[in-house]
Amino acid sequence: MMVTNLCTSPSSTITLSADKWVHITTAPSVEGTRYWISAEVNVTGGTISISGTQGEISARQRVSYVMTINNTAPVSMSYHVESGNPTVTVTGILICTNAEYQANKTLLDSIGYFTGNTMPLA
Repeated sequence: MMVTNLCTSPSSTITLSADKWVHITTAPSVEGTRYWISAEVNVTGGTISISGTQGEISARQRVSYVMTINNTAPVSMSYHVESGNPTVTVTGILICTNAEYQANKTLLDSIGYFTGNTMPLA
């Protein structure tokens, strides 16, 4: 099974806002679908938490999680400030259905660095 990245600009850099949902893709989602989201998150100036992930983030790291979308809006990300006054940017985004992720789990979990531009885009 081939994985199609549903993120339309996976290598663009997106700046998030605290406690506000910010679109990380422009493609509409399918209501009730479970999506696997993986992105390089860079946090400077504080510590954050992202819903669906484990623990706090205070540096650059890849985060991956499953999210069920309950609307047809583009997929979005939000974070919560745990300490400081953080600036949070996201790049290297991969969004696929959870079914595609499960079918290709071994390969996708082994990717240490991902720009998002190395697979078919939606």
